[in-house]
Amino acid sequence: MALPNSTESKREVVLSVRDLSVAFGETVVLDHVSFDVLRGEILGFVGATGGGKSVLLRTVLGLHRKTSGTIRLLGYDTGRLTDEERMSIDMRFGVLFQQGALFSSLTLLENIQVPMREYLDLPQRLMDELALLKISLVGLSPDDAGKFPSELSGGMIKRAALARALSIDPDIVFLDEPTSGLDPIAAAEFDELVAKLRETMGLTVYMVTHDLDSLFSVCDRVAVLGNKRVILEGTIEDMLHSEEPWIKAYFRGKRARQLDLAARRV
Repeated sequence: MALPNSTESKREVVLSVRDLSVAFGETVVLDHVSFDVLRGEILGFVGATGGGKSVLLRTVLGLHRKTSGTIRLLGYDTGRLTDEERMSIDMRFGVLFQQGALFSSLTLLENIQVPMREYLDLPQRLMDELALLKISLVGLSPDDAGKFPSELSGGMIKRAALARALSIDPDIVFLDEPTSGLDPIAAAEFDELVAKLRETMGLTVYMVTHDLDSLFSVCDRVAVLGNKRVILEGTIEDMLHSEEPWIKAYFRGKRARQLDLAARRV
């Protein structure tokens, strides 16, 4: 998929990670990881299970302490932020965690309003209107606003979590396994939603995923985490031509061939 409106070389770097290392005690999880995320793109992040993708995401978000290296997010070195700068940066990104991570004691409407209450000073009526707008934006019904997470299906929870991530109109959203647990139809619909929101809202998307369909259908570029670092960053075509054993097995292995065969039959 081509990057919209510009060539890659001219695009602004929204997230730049350089020589990032993370260790827990004597165990090194990430070792000199480097990659970029460009404005307006959907970057898919893949790697073996347990290979450190979630640790990397949480470190970028400031939830894990890095051992060394630099993270520049939206032009700021996150290791050198003042409290005021940290607040400004936090308001400009949204996160969809695995399994949605909605607050079980809050309704859908109230869950979406959590970032508004944290960062903005808005009257309740305006927050209600904005939350209902986000509910509609992700394809849910206003009738769902008063439901609790336990009353939502798996697909609805994913959409609700995405609505919360979009609550205060971020520049970049981080999606952690957004289609895991969804049936193929629901997963495809979610991918289409992400692509549509990228186009309509001008979002930049960092997507951790194992879903080959997502990588092929909506991602502009892919970064592969292996051996504790990024071993390849590029387009799907770059992945398909790579002779690195794990990448070759992942993108050109048995399951990938089955997907290609199914696509040819459509």
